[in-house]
Amino acid sequence: MTWFPFLLRSPKRFTDELSEYELIGEGTMRCCFHKRGQPVCYKFYANWLSQDPTHPRTLKTRMRLLLTKHLFWFNINMQEWRYYSRLKDRLPAELMAAFPEVMEPVYSPREGWGLCESFLTNYDGSQGKLVEEEMRRLAGTVRADELYRDVESFYAQAVAHAVALYDPRNLLVQWVSPNSYRLRVVDFEPKAKAVIPGLTYFKPFVRRRVSGRSQAYLNRLKTLMARASDALEKRA
Repeated sequence: MTWFPFLLRSPKRFTDELSEYELIGEGTMRCCFHKRGQPVCYKFYANWLSQDPTHPRTLKTRMRLLLTKHLFWFNINMQEWRYYSRLKDRLPAELMAAFPEVMEPVYSPREGWGLCESFLTNYDGSQGKLVEEEMRRLAGTVRADELYRDVESFYAQAVAHAVALYDPRNLLVQWVSPNSYRLRVVDFEPKAKAVIPGLTYFKPFVRRRVSGRSQAYLNRLKTLMARASDALEKRA
């Protein structure tokens, strides 16, 4: 018998085989799966035994994957869902629109706690790309400068509202038409890797950390834009 917390008396059960789904994203801790034709995708923990060299995992990470996949309070997916629920209660609609429209907890007897989320696609059905990928594609154009300013404005708002986006790289560009896009948050792990727990509730700490990390990311984008522009000039 599986124990569920009071706030989730009847969580949605995931009983499908993941072999029926396409792997559309993978990180050190989690994988994202999608089945053709579905408007949602699913996030679960990565296999703790995986030896994929593109996602090296320390022994500590492997133990975390093994031991917390079924633990509601310690599972990253559930930490993300609880924080998402808090954000919905306090963020302005414009900023909250960057997050998935749907984010619901699911439980798999095999995979543990996971998330059912909106499957974000472009207007033409293709998958959106991370900001850095779009920057390279748009290098040397006015649109690249516009994208940079939008990213800069987005993180300024995130800092102002103390949103715990500790990895600024996880920002995706979703094209809603050939000439317009939206910035979307594809992954966020709100738990700060710090000695003191509960720091996502301490807004000055969140603002300081997000400000520092987002500024470093923006500097990286500037460098990327400059290099891409130089490469274009040399080919011209």
